[in-house]
Amino acid sequence: MTLRHIVSDFSRAERKGFSVSAKTMIVYGIISILLHGLVLSSPVLAGTETGRFAEAFISPTAVSPDDIVLDISPNATRYREGSVNINYEGFLDEGGRIKSASEIAGLLGEAGISQNDSLVITGECLPCGGGPSPAVFTYWLLKYLGHEKVRVLDGSIDDWTAAGRNTSNKSATRPKTEYVPQLKPELLATNEFVVNGGAQIVDARPARDYGIGSIPGAVNIPYENVLVNESIKPQEDLQKVFTGLEKDRPIVVYTNVGVEASLVWFALQLMGFDARLYTWRDWLENQPKFNFELTDVEAKPNPVRFGSTTTLTASFLELQTNAAENSSSNGEVKLTIKGCATCGFEGFALGATGNKSGMVQLGSSGKTSQSSTAVQTANSALRCTAIVNGPDGSEVARTSLLRTSGYKYVGIWNANVAPGVYKVSIAATASGSAKTFADVLEIVVTGKA
Repeated sequence: MTLRHIVSDFSRAERKGFSVSAKTMIVYGIISILLHGLVLSSPVLAGTETGRFAEAFISPTAVSPDDIVLDISPNATRYREGSVNINYEGFLDEGGRIKSASEIAGLLGEAGISQNDSLVITGECLPCGGGPSPAVFTYWLLKYLGHEKVRVLDGSIDDWTAAGRNTSNKSATRPKTEYVPQLKPELLATNEFVVNGGAQIVDARPARDYGIGSIPGAVNIPYENVLVNESIKPQEDLQKVFTGLEKDRPIVVYTNVGVEASLVWFALQLMGFDARLYTWRDWLENQPKFNFELTDVEAKPNPVRFGSTTTLTASFLELQTNAAENSSSNGEVKLTIKGCATCGFEGFALGATGNKSGMVQLGSSGKTSQSSTAVQTANSALRCTAIVNGPDGSEVARTSLLRTSGYKYVGIWNANVAPGVYKVSIAATASGSAKTFADVLEIVVTGKA
């Protein structure tokens, strides 16, 4: 058994609340003493993943009075006693971009946090169903600001109380101070770096989003792959997840706005990779505008009986470049985010050119008028996917639409679902740009399930 395994076993025992006998502790102490010199003298062992895990996490029992616990939960009702609260969504602007360093420094200073404080990050986004991504994203953000003494609290608020620590129904207030960031730009990838940096690209979105469109050359490692029971997997499991990635080349990790990508970034850092955070949004904004207009979408038959199939058809027009460039500000393609910053959306909904609402008219057959500035041509690079959402808004099916002629795309949906009204969105990609036409069609399913 190696020292790494011994440390790992005792850490797990402590987190689970198991007691350790005095005899075992003596044996452990002897082994630690014998190996201590080897650890310090060996650069290989001193820089192992075990050390990185220990530096990044802290248990509830190890939090000291000198540590400031920063809870980043939105609308929490219970806090670790003495913790200050900053809603992590406050670090992002309304469009989902990370705010400037000076704005974030202002938020931290208002909360009484300085760059020299020892921080412990905790909290989660309960509206999203929980999970560690907001806390880990905040950890990345503080590291990007140059904050040295920052760790993630290992465990939930229930683990906190189980460790004998108190809670409160309100967060603490600290005197205002000044936060002076010292940026580490190497933790945030730019579009230029992604295009020209020779980096490995990791798309950390779910496989279904990766399948619709991704950065060319990106490999898909969904962020869920680095988690187990809403915690970062042990290092032996992460080694399997990252098989195939090269440690001597930088890695760029992205999701829609980067919050969930921080989980993969965090795991990569723990495993000794040079990782940087990026966003799918920034990639899209640096691509040519999506130059197609959805003109018609329909389902036949509609209504459709339970268990039967219906044919989905979507038709597009390619817009002339000069028409797109000369359109008014009301007709420009805009990126908008639906839901919370972490996981309340599956992609970006881009407003359709020439349509103030940005969406095709809803109905059994959605249509828009054909613009006189549009020209229809054939381009196999355009790919389309129909996304079917149930009456409760959850996704029930995705089906690829295949081009039949021109810009007409057709696919089949098997309505093997409960009777009700289902809404269809069309996701399309072309030449590296993407667009989602949300809720452009209603399909009524009849009969008995």
